[in-house]
Amino acid sequence: MKTRAVIITADDLGLWPEINDAVMAGYDSGVISSASLRVTAPASHAAMVSLATRPGLGVGLQLVLCDGRATLPRKHIPNLVDSTGCFVSRPLEAAWLYRRRGPLREELKAEIRAQFEKFLSSGLFLSHVSSSFNLHLHPTVVSILKELTSDYPISAIRKPCNGLWRASQRYTAPGWQRMIETLLMGRVIRKGRRRSRVFLGPDRVEPLSPVRPATEHEVAERIRSVKPGLTEFVCHPGSLAARYDGIGDAAVVTSPTVRAALGDAGVEVVSYRDLAEGASG
Repeated sequence: MKTRAVIITADDLGLWPEINDAVMAGYDSGVISSASLRVTAPASHAAMVSLATRPGLGVGLQLVLCDGRATLPRKHIPNLVDSTGCFVSRPLEAAWLYRRRGPLREELKAEIRAQFEKFLSSGLFLSHVSSSFNLHLHPTVVSILKELTSDYPISAIRKPCNGLWRASQRYTAPGWQRMIETLLMGRVIRKGRRRSRVFLGPDRVEPLSPVRPATEHEVAERIRSVKPGLTEFVCHPGSLAARYDGIGDAAVVTSPTVRAALGDAGVEVVSYRDLAEGASG
């Protein structure tokens, strides 16, 4: 690995067909090197079919433990989901809920295990673990991931995530609510990161573009000025969620200007799979 290296990861793969198409286009354009798959999402099967023809794309499990549907039926996890089988919608509410021990923790572990099983049943190589709203760094979730390493090939996770969390919150809740949620979730993420040292990860994690609209020239400059070490840039091409610039990210990850910047800047493009295979090798 060179002095400066980047992982460019697309999140929410499998959530919508628009995201699937944008992620595959970004990989085919030579910009995206990794993707995080939501196995409980409605377009996840279609994503798996597309991934089968792109073995060079590092694919990880994006755990869904908030604002989404669970893998297990409600009868097996009654303390985790509502009557429709969905988790709570706000990350801070989820973080508070997952502090509880006893039956709820066992249900949470069972659901996380089910998501790993569904991912691995596709035949995909598990390159890393991330999550919606960075809840994989919740101390309880980190402890569960450690326990599951005896059953699943978990070697790399996304960390640190505080900067990424702040950037994603910028366009969501009202000012006062955003400040409180950012502060409290930041503490949760930092605490979980300290407990996750057993796992591999990049030196820093940042949004591919922290501004809106995302532009190819701004992203190209970020790539040219990347710091020494391994930096992960996260994007959401094709996303329809208000907190992301899905259209802008889709344009950026297929941009010849951005692809040229990766080559001209002397930055090595790697994937989470490179980290995972290095650990297993």
